[in-house]
Amino acid sequence: MPDRRPLLFLEPILATPAIEKNGVTVAIRSSLLSSLFSDQRSLFLSSVASGFVALVALVSLRQLWPALWLLTGMSVVSARLFIAHSYIAASRSSAIHPLRPARRYALLALASSTVLGTGSMACMMSGDAALSALAIMVTAGTLGGVASRNAGVPRLAIAQVGLGAAPIGLGALLAPIHAYWVLVPPLFAYVVAMASIVRRHYSGLVALMTAEQTNAELAARFDAALTHMPHGLCTVDESGKVVIANRRTAELFGATVEMLRLNVPLPEFIGHVSLEKFGETLRKQLVERCTTWLSAGRGPLELELNDGRQLEMTQNPVPDGSAVIIIEDVTERREAEAQMRHWARHDPLTGLPNRRHLGEHLESRLVGAESETNHEPVLALMFLDLDDFKKVNDGLGHHAGDLVLKTVADRLGKTLRQGELVARVGGDELAIVVERATSAACAALAQRIIERLSEPYRLPAGTTATIGASIGIAFSINGESIDLLTERADAALYEAKKVGKGTFRFAATEAAEVDTAITRDDDTNANCCSS
Repeated sequence: MPDRRPLLFLEPILATPAIEKNGVTVAIRSSLLSSLFSDQRSLFLSSVASGFVALVALVSLRQLWPALWLLTGMSVVSARLFIAHSYIAASRSSAIHPLRPARRYALLALASSTVLGTGSMACMMSGDAALSALAIMVTAGTLGGVASRNAGVPRLAIAQVGLGAAPIGLGALLAPIHAYWVLVPPLFAYVVAMASIVRRHYSGLVALMTAEQTNAELAARFDAALTHMPHGLCTVDESGKVVIANRRTAELFGATVEMLRLNVPLPEFIGHVSLEKFGETLRKQLVERCTTWLSAGRGPLELELNDGRQLEMTQNPVPDGSAVIIIEDVTERREAEAQMRHWARHDPLTGLPNRRHLGEHLESRLVGAESETNHEPVLALMFLDLDDFKKVNDGLGHHAGDLVLKTVADRLGKTLRQGELVARVGGDELAIVVERATSAACAALAQRIIERLSEPYRLPAGTTATIGASIGIAFSINGESIDLLTERADAALYEAKKVGKGTFRFAATEAAEVDTAITRDDDTNANCCSS
């Protein structure tokens, strides 16, 4: 580009030495170049000091060159201040790269050091010892400020120190006061020391900027993770006040991010975010439960909201006394767990309770019956086997058999009273539990079931199927064991199938014994088993 060519010779001076070695990023290099324009106050004060030396020389020597020194120095410094001010003003409104103004600024900085060093040499050549000492002192101080102010661009800073010190060294050798030559060794040491300071300062700046950039990147990633994580997260300090809360926390309570209130106790925090969505009553409940949970300090806390959702809060203590609170919407998980529990105890085809459910039901009833007297109600277990069901499976296919089983379950559900349990315990085997029953009532129920299940079953494509049912009945009085009860019911079913299809039998001769033990009216008990 044509406008850059006149100043391209400054590129080596403005280059960042560690950009290849230490992986200094472009953003860091841009920040280092921008640092040239940051400290305008010290630049102004140093120019005032050098201007004062020029005025002293003008007054004491009454020659022309101090005036030229003063005007030249003021012009160069003014140009530097203008460039710095223009860059800072422009960078506030838009992102601009500092390289181009840095080239112009660097050229003026080198000129400024040269003018300062040359003026100091002229003071030494004048033979005025006091003026020379003042000029050397101000120049050394100014060059020390350069080493600090421009350390972000180390080659430029070292070049400025060298250009400012070289004329003083030359003046020490050529000045009429021959004792000045003793200044050369310490002057050389001073330049070396300034160069070392510049390099150390630069390394520190790079390390600091790299750490800040890394921290900023980590903070941005953490913020993104915190914002987009599927769970609510908040942290509380050792006093129990919320110091961090993510967006999801607000969403779970039906609030907005603007409603998140930090530096308040967790119960107050939850009460505030839940107020607008759930009202005062539920808000108070949430606050009370959260307060109790925090004092207990163990286990998760489940909150059920009035929109049907369930939230689970867990606290994870941190050694410094703070804690991380995770808030999770567990509605779907709880529903899935409930579904799993349901199907673990129910038949997937018919939806009837399965053998496991039947066992749990019998156990609960029989354990309760152990404390009952001989005059308490009787529990009856009926085992039911479908007659000719195999013919449906073999002749019409398993799909037809499944439809028949579903219809059987539906018919039984409509035949039994509420509280009487029917379960599928095998392929075509079912079990029915009837409480508070006499033999007469169970016989009537068994007959109705046989008649109902013997009715034709209409299947797709206009086909029909006909099956029957055989039933075995056993009674338990006063807490009989499940194994014995099921063995006798199964034996009764075996006797019924031996007689023929479509019939029922009681286990052994217990039916008469059961009737003797019951003091209730048979008609009342029969009503308990009616449809």
